[in-house]
Amino acid sequence: MRNKFLAAALTIFAAALSTGCEKEESGVYGPVITDQIFTEWPGWNKAIHYDFNELTDKPSKPTKNLPYNTNLYKSYSGEYWSFFVGKNANPLVKDNETAATEMLKRLDADFSYISDVMGWPRDMPVQNGYRSAVFLYGSGLSTDNASNEDKGGWQSAVYVGGKSWPIILASYYPVYCFDPECPYADRESQMSAMVHEGIHAVFASMPGCRKASWFHEGANCWLQATMTYEQQYGKEYVANDFGWLSMGSILAPFQPIECYSGWLTDGTFGGPGAEGVNGAAPTGNVRAIIGGSQYSEVFPTFLGEIVDYNAVPWVWMNCTGYVLEGIADKIGADSIHTMIQEYRARLALCDFGKYSQAVNHMYNNYMGTVIESESWSVYSKPWRATPYQPTTLDDDGWLVPDPTTTPGWSGANIIPIAVESSPLTVSFKPYGELSTTENMSCQLCYRTKEGVTVYSQPFSNGSFTMNFDKYKPANGVVFAVVCNLDYKFTGNTKIRKNHYDYRIKLSKNAHTANVYGKWFNWDQEL
Repeated sequence: MRNKFLAAALTIFAAALSTGCEKEESGVYGPVITDQIFTEWPGWNKAIHYDFNELTDKPSKPTKNLPYNTNLYKSYSGEYWSFFVGKNANPLVKDNETAATEMLKRLDADFSYISDVMGWPRDMPVQNGYRSAVFLYGSGLSTDNASNEDKGGWQSAVYVGGKSWPIILASYYPVYCFDPECPYADRESQMSAMVHEGIHAVFASMPGCRKASWFHEGANCWLQATMTYEQQYGKEYVANDFGWLSMGSILAPFQPIECYSGWLTDGTFGGPGAEGVNGAAPTGNVRAIIGGSQYSEVFPTFLGEIVDYNAVPWVWMNCTGYVLEGIADKIGADSIHTMIQEYRARLALCDFGKYSQAVNHMYNNYMGTVIESESWSVYSKPWRATPYQPTTLDDDGWLVPDPTTTPGWSGANIIPIAVESSPLTVSFKPYGELSTTENMSCQLCYRTKEGVTVYSQPFSNGSFTMNFDKYKPANGVVFAVVCNLDYKFTGNTKIRKNHYDYRIKLSKNAHTANVYGKWFNWDQEL
């Protein structure tokens, strides 16, 4: 249980549950909580933490390569990495010692930083006394039957001595990019992609995430981005942006956290292992940009930046199935609920530590982007991207969210509320058979024009009254962050289709704000 904050939040949940919350007096629904606010979240105190540098039993620097001889032309060796070339190698790299040497230098430098500084283990070959390995795709090795003109690169495996060893399998194209004379326009990104595949080899050597394909990609992007920032600017860097495929995590918060390919064209969500996803154009069911949600580093960044610098390695060492369920096994269901709420509320306020500016830039860069089906044959109604949830007012004064973008499991909605005077009262109730007081919560939050973050305690049913005597919301806008707290992926069919419903009611001095307003720019007059 998470110290006094979580205990207080659960007390509020319990108070709301105990009343029945059926009566409405003066337009206020259920029990009223008043001014239980905070400006900073408590820390997680190494609740999930794994640091390879704290272990005493570490592998020594390898002195040999994997004993691979099948159709081998030659091999090159660095300190921790080796490169295997087949007899049919493309002429651009077959005897290109410069490209091979520069590639091994880059891999040695980056993975030494990842291991020795960032606290990650080495991959399976190094753990067993061998150098990590790159095999040349299309060169006639037993790994493939490809032509030496074929392109591509990915993490694969090779069988040696009756065991499967994770490797980088890369064509001539990214390898040649390490030659300083290479003229390719995408040279830099190709070299970085080789490090990306090497990170996958590290992940493949760890016990975690056997049911979490999304985390294989998202955590990879986080690790490489964090390494690059630290190498260039030191550990006190300020991140300017996320990778562009992080857009869905930030501007489509209704998507689940553990989600592959995001919000699909049929209105369901891709599962943690790409359940329900059937590919891209011309016949697939994914949407543009959001279809790459698995490459988003936003939730891994939350773990590494907010929870603990070594939280992501802990996930890989301990969450052998799904990620959120594995974390909950360690910290408990109540705390994982708090983690989901904190993640969503921090994103609403761009309160993301060194990545606060990166969140803000994503909002500014992608607000209003029209998202359509990526397939030529599968239609979906275009969606104009906004992090804010549209609502309509029913006859009883309740705000009804647009059902197409209500939260999936572990998803959220952000409703911007324009406040004319103090105090503000917001009433909240779960709605429909899927939504309960156990799996839904609402939290009010805002920034002042000076940047101070203000959060209410979350509440699952009833009303919250907030005064602005001390902290006034920038541009007079407060956010209601509505979360679904279901964190268990329970199968391919039902839960992917679930959209969790609720109702919101505002006091008479407030109304919903423009869902395309840039309310995340608290330091500007809007």
